[in-house]
Formats: sequence, C-alpha cells, structure tokens
Amino acid sequence: MLKNKPSRKPRQDIRTVPTYTVPEAAKFLAIHCATLSAWYDGDDPILRASGSIGSIRLLSYRDIEEAYRVHLLREQGNFSLQFLRRSMRNARKMSRSRHPLQHADAVKEFLKEAPASRDIVFDKPARGKNPRTITSLGKNPGQLVVPSVIDLFAKRIVEGEGIFPWRFAATDHDSRPVSMNPQIMSGRLVITGTRIPVSVLVEGKKSGKTLANMAKDYGIDSEIIEKALIHIGQVRQKAA
Repeated sequence: MLKNKPSRKPRQDIRTVPTYTVPEAAKFLAIHCATLSAWYDGDDPILRASGSIGSIRLLSYRDIEEAYRVHLLREQGNFSLQFLRRSMRNARKMSRSRHPLQHADAVKEFLKEAPASRDIVFDKPARGKNPRTITSLGKNPGQLVVPSVIDLFAKRIVEGEGIFPWRFAATDHDSRPVSMNPQIMSGRLVITGTRIPVSVLVEGKKSGKTLANMAKDYGIDSEIIEKALIHIGQVRQKAA
C-alpha cells in the first residue's frame, strides 16, 4: 500500500480525494490490474486519473465510480474498447469535464434490441431558453437523438447510489455481496450493509478461520462471506 497519499483539504468532498492506487482499485472492483491501468494509458485514454505521485496514478472514489461504469459498459453492454474510447473523448468535449461518467444522469446507455443500434448518449438538460438535447457519443458522434426515444430505451449505467461491484455482475444482476461508500470505512470494500472490510475476512481466511467461524464471529451468513471472498479472488465460484 502506497504511503504519503494526498490528504483531504478543508471542506473537500471526500469523494474527490485521490487515495486509491490502480492495483487497490482493481482489486476492489475485481478488474484485472493490467486492464484497469490500460484505461488510463496513452494520449487518448478512456479515463483520466484525478491525481498522481510521480508516475503512480491515484484514483478518487469518483474515479472508481467511473471505472466501474466502464466495466459494466464492457461486460453488460458489450461495447468495445474502441467504441468506449471514442465515446468518452466526445463526452469530455460535450460535458467540458475530464470526468463525464461522474455525472450519473448525463451519460446513458441507449439499448435498443438491435445490437447495431446500441449507443452511449449525452443527455444535456434544458437550461433557460435552451431545450434539452441528447447527442450520440459513439455511434454517430454529434448527431442529435429524439428525447422520447431515449426516454423509452435508455437507462443510467448504474441504478441507485453507491458502488456494488460483483465479480459476476455480467451474469448476476441481483447479488450485492460487497459495496463501497466514501462514508463507510473511508470508502474501502466492505460487506454490504456492514462496516466489515473484506480485507479483514481475507486475513481471517489466511489465518485458518473457516467460513462458519467468521460467520459466527461477525453475525452474518456464511454465504455472504463466501461471495465476498469469491469477489476478491480468494475462493473460486462453485460450479452451477
């Protein structure tokens, strides 16, 4: 774990403090470290890190939200990296933000039944005399889309608040064994609904504790502990 990370400034939103290294974020999100690192590489990266120490990139909680949304777009939306790179480049231009995916209601998936019609769009709300506009980001960059069609077929990339990463989110849309929230244990990965860091369970397993022992110690179901350890890569998923 990297020492001497940036500290929180007075009145700074804790979600914007760059405190996670890429390997830490990759472990929490169950994304291969090389994959996550590649999203921040090159002259035209998919994502941009909020901070750094020397050559080491540091991510904020908001950055991790963005990374998880890209992960879902790949795993659930089946969008290619080339498509996502183009979409994020256009989203940054339209939103005038380095982090367009941090605006949860601005960038949406357009999921019509035909795969060729799927897109990512930028939803700009009406302001003053300017009407609401919805613009294609990936399929036909800059082309306006009819709002009524978007309202019918589009959705937010992530529903609800917080991050509920799950190693098998592409096929299991309901399980939420682990979560991240900047107000709980400084945004570390915990068992959902508790303040129990998954790292504590990992250490317990390494010390020889069984799932039943840990379930009794913490007063939670052993199946939840097992899923948390599966997510972090400490236990293999059971065969169906």
